[in-house]
Amino acid sequence: MKLRAKAALAALAVLVATPAAQAADPVKIGMVLPLTGPTAGYGKDGKLGADMAAAEINAAGGILDGREIELVYEDEKGAPQDGVAAVQKLMTRERVQAIIAGMNSSITLAESAITKNRILHVNPAAQADAITAQGSPWLFQINNTASTNATIFHTYLTEQMAPKAIAVMGENTEFNKAVLENLREIVGESSVELAEIATYDGATTDFTSIITRLKSTGADMIYVIDAYPARTAQIWKQIRQQGGFPMEAHAVGTVQRSAIVPAEGAMEGVITADIFIAEGATGDMARFIDRFTEQNGVAPNKVSLVVYEAVKVVAGAMDKAGSADDYALISDTLRGNVWTTPRGALSFDDNGRAKAPYFYIHKVTGEDVGLLDTFEVE
Repeated sequence: MKLRAKAALAALAVLVATPAAQAADPVKIGMVLPLTGPTAGYGKDGKLGADMAAAEINAAGGILDGREIELVYEDEKGAPQDGVAAVQKLMTRERVQAIIAGMNSSITLAESAITKNRILHVNPAAQADAITAQGSPWLFQINNTASTNATIFHTYLTEQMAPKAIAVMGENTEFNKAVLENLREIVGESSVELAEIATYDGATTDFTSIITRLKSTGADMIYVIDAYPARTAQIWKQIRQQGGFPMEAHAVGTVQRSAIVPAEGAMEGVITADIFIAEGATGDMARFIDRFTEQNGVAPNKVSLVVYEAVKVVAGAMDKAGSADDYALISDTLRGNVWTTPRGALSFDDNGRAKAPYFYIHKVTGEDVGLLDTFEVE
């Protein structure tokens, strides 16, 4: 009896070690989001999108012959050092097979230095061109680059709104630098004057002196370049306390309800833009919005969308490549195919950059944004 028991255990051990048994193990994807800190609103929105994508994939049978997707979350807290620590933990301790990380450009640059040539890394939202200009073959970006978004938005500001002079304020970050470089180029080709540019560091909380100085230039437009929702709300409250400007704009892709609601009406009428808006959606996008709203009790925003897309694209590429960890093959698969998402057809160029098919001009109205204009992205 003992010999038979030992033989049975040995047989079971062989079965557990076989590839067929191992195939049941979940595919672990590391999710690095700002779950606390100044950009926690992005983290909350992103997590809703990621969880919905994983649930849909698993309900449809998973990937790689039945393996489920398991999302493993770490908090980057809105700081580069915490983003680096989160990525390192996911790679070394959790042994994830891909990283989805990227809300803020400076943090994403720091994270990508750790993931480069070590693991598949998909950046869902951060926009700075420098992120995908590094030449990392396993790094991909779901959102448009800052220069792509800024070119459309700045052309709209200068040609459609046509201020006499623009005064600019924003944090000194990689995102800010990319946006400013584009603004100087677009303004230089127009009759609009760039009255003054004021920058500040991340620890600044009192913007009164900056706003006073910008108002003294006589500029008829204020343009704020800041990607932190809590600080965005504070800036616009202080602008409103000083009477505001005839025309007001905020950087592309950074204005969500997580900034508008805390601003308590101070952002009313501010012009911004993004690659997504729920208003007027049709087809796959409308169905995505309906499913998301039904499950979460709130409509999705851009952050929810791009994180949802990131999870779907990573899982789809692994499944099509037939591997969860052959990153060269998965990356070739990502670049070599067109991926169906709520936005439509999504494809990646040689730098790993995707491009949204449409771009929307927004105006803050109440506690959300409304649609002003739509452009096709060339």
